[in-house]
Amino acid sequence: MQGHAIPLEKFIEGNKNLLIIPVYQRNYDWKIDNCNQLFNDIVKLQSSGRANHFFGSIVSSTADSIGFNRLIIDGQQRLTTISLLLLAAIHAARLGKLAISDMCRINEATDIYLTARFCSSERKIKLVPIEKDREAFDKIFKVDVTSDFMETLTEGSKVTRNYRHFLDLLTDEKSTISFDGLLDSIGKLQIISIELEANDEPQLIFESLNSTGLALSEADKIRNYLLMSLSSEDQMHCFKDYWQPIESKTSGDPTMFLRDYITIIEQLQRPAKIDNLYFVWKKYMSGRDRQQELKSMLEYAELYRKVAKADLGSQKLNKKMNQLNNLETDIINVFWIQFFKYAFDNNLSEDEIWQTLDVVENYMARRIICALPSNALTQIFCSLHKDVTRSIDEYQAAGKVLDSSYADILTYHIMRREGNHQLPRDAAFKESITRRDAYHMLKPFQRFLFERLENSNNKEYIDVPKEMKDSEATIEHIMPQTLSNDWKQMLGDDYENIQEFYLHTFCNLTLTGVNTELSNHPFIEKKEGKEINGEKCNGYNASKYRLTRDIVNYSQWTKTEMDLRNQTIVDKFMALYPLPSTDFKPLPKAVDEVSLEDESMSPKSRTLMGYSLLGQSFEEKIWANFYINVVKILLSRYPDEMELLINNHYLWDEQHHNDKYCTKIQDNLYLWTSMANETKICGLRYIFDTIDLDQSELTICMEPKKN
Repeated sequence: MQGHAIPLEKFIEGNKNLLIIPVYQRNYDWKIDNCNQLFNDIVKLQSSGRANHFFGSIVSSTADSIGFNRLIIDGQQRLTTISLLLLAAIHAARLGKLAISDMCRINEATDIYLTARFCSSERKIKLVPIEKDREAFDKIFKVDVTSDFMETLTEGSKVTRNYRHFLDLLTDEKSTISFDGLLDSIGKLQIISIELEANDEPQLIFESLNSTGLALSEADKIRNYLLMSLSSEDQMHCFKDYWQPIESKTSGDPTMFLRDYITIIEQLQRPAKIDNLYFVWKKYMSGRDRQQELKSMLEYAELYRKVAKADLGSQKLNKKMNQLNNLETDIINVFWIQFFKYAFDNNLSEDEIWQTLDVVENYMARRIICALPSNALTQIFCSLHKDVTRSIDEYQAAGKVLDSSYADILTYHIMRREGNHQLPRDAAFKESITRRDAYHMLKPFQRFLFERLENSNNKEYIDVPKEMKDSEATIEHIMPQTLSNDWKQMLGDDYENIQEFYLHTFCNLTLTGVNTELSNHPFIEKKEGKEINGEKCNGYNASKYRLTRDIVNYSQWTKTEMDLRNQTIVDKFMALYPLPSTDFKPLPKAVDEVSLEDESMSPKSRTLMGYSLLGQSFEEKIWANFYINVVKILLSRYPDEMELLINNHYLWDEQHHNDKYCTKIQDNLYLWTSMANETKICGLRYIFDTIDLDQSELTICMEPKKN
């Protein structure tokens, strides 16, 4: 296996060689974000004056005995995308929508990158994608721009979609690139060409490239990007004074911290995706001072450390944060970092900080017990701190006295949420405590809840999560999973239904370290212990866990006893997590601003004034335009997620749409608009849920209709 740096042009050029994608490769699947990143890099390269730009590695091997044709083992996504960009540029130039100095340059691009006129194969198109992508690619290659060629393309293919996207970018009035500039920039792309030798196994190489841990992590890429443009002296200074401390404060792996930091600084509606983190950072850092950014990052990394290590300056706060950290979830971190920065900057009292932690714990515990999805919270915790500070700012701007604490305002913003984002109310909470399958819940959630039950209202603390992790403590069924005749007789004739209802619930589970020897024995033996093979096996009465010792008060274990213990556990959870309340009220507004998540919101007898979506405000008075424009914005921001809706709900392509009910909103895409305004609102809720976007990101401004 040999590797060397060469221009992409040199790797591709040649009138006799084809670039063949092996059949075992995955379909072409570059996302719009990836295409945008490539296009922006090429545009910047045009004016940067740089001689080259690294474009990654391409692994290939000979495809035949002659040696002209190449099998592309790794790099097919980039080669396909460059080909699509060039085809879009050629078509844009021929349509007269992209500036070009001489049409002969189209021949230059075609001969170097796109065709192999003298190859021995019947096919003269240089790139040979796998079968599913080849049809779509070949149709683009053979289009006639003098006709309505868009109708001839293969719809539903990412090859076609990305070609259309590049065509839109190149023909946009704001575009600054010409055909010549594009071709010259592509000529500056540099690759590492890795050529496999005869004894190398291509498939094994491919698997190794894509599965080993040798690839740079996102944190490695970001570190290199932040440091490599600095002088040697500044690199050493920034590495020692900033990056190394950041790594230390994030336990040697800053990736998750970098995700949270960029989410906070960019005020993103949801955390940045890990696999796209480097590109998000690269875009953010354009034009920014690297040393100043590293200094800011170090400040936030210290807050990240305080949360992760439960080092908050007092025993009371540290204990509370430790309990929350038992959840082992990072979805709250974006909120924690922002909150603690605010708390320390504004000298919030220990009690006010503790109350805020308690509100969040209450929110999480009630949702876990009610089995509400945790992924619904990623966007909530991105927006909660912003919601609170916005309410505070509104009072200050109005010159009003604000008597409510941060925790009170936070409670209001949590309590107002509904649906998948709600804080469950008492009836649902009590019902779930009784019925929840606590035995099969996620282990961190199980450890968190049993620790709270064991240590509630007790001064002597037992580190239940640690003992469960170390297998010193386990969760045991009191009524066993396999019933002996003794158990059946004690439970009575209805033993099957009793076991089915109670088996995995809180009331039939306890903590023990001795469950293996006595697990299926009669209740009295499990309670008092028994000698087995000459050795004394302790029962519940010898347990150090209060949850378990309480069971010795019962002489048998039937439905009656389980109901009694269930009520005890319900009472404990209700004492730990009473329904929060708050006196905070937001200031009234001249125009009603109603979130999409507010189920009571109705457009009936109300005049639309405008809306806010993803942090941007728009004026609009026509409901149909509002509906169409919101969907267009979502299509531009979340194109891959919105694909799920096409020919499924609300969005239809050329082949499946109905002119009577649909409105064309972009090429080959139609929105079902023949519906009442209330149905449009329901449709938007469905779309937001499908793409996993928090409904609170859309706020609608309305006023009552005037007579």
